[in-house]
Amino acid sequence: MEDYLNLFSETEIFIFVFIEIITKLDITHRMLNHQASTHDKIIVIMLFGAFSIFGTYIGIKLPSGAISNVRDFGPMVAGLIGGPLVGVSAGVIGGVHRFFMGGFTNISCGLSTIVAGLTCGLVYNLAKGRLIKVYQGAALAILVEIFHGLLTLLIARPFSDALEVFKTAIPSMIIANTLGVIIAILILTPHEITKISNNSEN
Repeated sequence: MEDYLNLFSETEIFIFVFIEIITKLDITHRMLNHQASTHDKIIVIMLFGAFSIFGTYIGIKLPSGAISNVRDFGPMVAGLIGGPLVGVSAGVIGGVHRFFMGGFTNISCGLSTIVAGLTCGLVYNLAKGRLIKVYQGAALAILVEIFHGLLTLLIARPFSDALEVFKTAIPSMIIANTLGVIIAILILTPHEITKISNNSEN
């Protein structure tokens, strides 16, 4: 269990600080209040895409060469607050960067990050633009990371190394990314409620 918590202990402070900074920006409030311009969305894509890249660099490199990381976190939250286009665009930034880093999991990891943003963006549509509940975000993040692991098993070769990544990296990524999404929803939700409440009073 200690090994699984290592990624969490090394990354969650970065996630917390990043989200706290994000909530101070007017563009975030406009995103949550559905008043974002195209320019706002581009900035959000760049910010969360950059954090996706950062999530790779603060990951833990395994003996196999794979990286246990929180790269999917940025695109997931981008999708949850901005929809499919914002989520998948942030995912492309993080995913393409991971692809060009090389390694036997570069294709599966790159694709997984893009799918993470797209999936959470589609959930945004299902939720009609509202932030989902904490337990829903947790379940979604778990499913996204399980898919990440299954895609690695399907694509990465040799299979024995892919299986080792699935057993050693994915559990820690499930914990770290899920707790990251929980932190993001907890911090962002009051801002969404405040903006909506203020609008209803005017």
